[in-house]
Amino acid sequence: MYDLRLDQLEDWLEIFFDDANFTLSTASDDASFRRYFRIERSNLSFIAMDAPPEKENSERFVEIAELLRNNNIHAPKIIDKDLDLGFLLIEDLGSKTFLQALNKSNKLALYKLAIDELIKIQAIDLQDQTLSQYDEALLTTELNLLIDWYLPKNTNQQSLDKLHQLFDQLVQNSLNSPQVFVHRDYHCRNLMITNSNISVIDFQDAVIGSNTYDLASLLKDAYFELGQHDLTTLLGYYHTQTNNTNSLDEFEKQFDLMGLQRHLKILGIFKRLSLRDGKNQYLDNIPLVKKYTLQMTDKYPEFAFLKALL
Repeated sequence: MYDLRLDQLEDWLEIFFDDANFTLSTASDDASFRRYFRIERSNLSFIAMDAPPEKENSERFVEIAELLRNNNIHAPKIIDKDLDLGFLLIEDLGSKTFLQALNKSNKLALYKLAIDELIKIQAIDLQDQTLSQYDEALLTTELNLLIDWYLPKNTNQQSLDKLHQLFDQLVQNSLNSPQVFVHRDYHCRNLMITNSNISVIDFQDAVIGSNTYDLASLLKDAYFELGQHDLTTLLGYYHTQTNNTNSLDEFEKQFDLMGLQRHLKILGIFKRLSLRDGKNQYLDNIPLVKKYTLQMTDKYPEFAFLKALL
């Protein structure tokens, strides 16, 4: 099947390199409309990003990459760009993700490294930045994905009323916490291991929001499950490293509720990716996300109604 965008990308690269002496191979794709290709030329390697401009905001990707790099966060360097076409040529951070690097012996050390990097990210001065707020409207829209895509269409009104009350509680929990730079997908597939350091990708949807959001993304990852002991250890590590003014118990509940918001949203997103976009592979990750959600119904009696609903 003819791929017009790929053909246009190759033409664009030929202009940049001033010849066609390069090879192009698929590097990865993701849950959006973006695609990534590895470009190899004269023992050098680059990543080309194809982001259709009617679907993706490449300008935002460039702006946030520069913001992160200016704050000593290793995000990919932008080598060349054509925002009208939706093509970027960026630094190749390698092919080893955080998930691929994990093993029993290095797990806690790697997670602490990722937490240290997250704390640096959360220290970015946002006073003069144009990032959107992770506000009530956006949080509520995301939560409603559970109703729109995951739950049966005939879910009874009483259950929906309880669910909306829960949504309100989760939104307020997010808004009533320290507001920082939020990556929004700070997890094991969006962190790269480059020369034993953490590199950050897929940050273009960043907003200003709760300090627990990215931590929940990392420690209650949809693609990798930490044991309870490791989770408790790492939560305590973040709490100590940030000199959090809340008690650890208070902070843990704030973290749990933020995680619940994220997981209810993800259930809807993963189902939508299958039903709307034909990306059925995300269905394999639903059981773990559902497990996280049901753990909260056992831990907090006020959420028990979710167990029957899900």
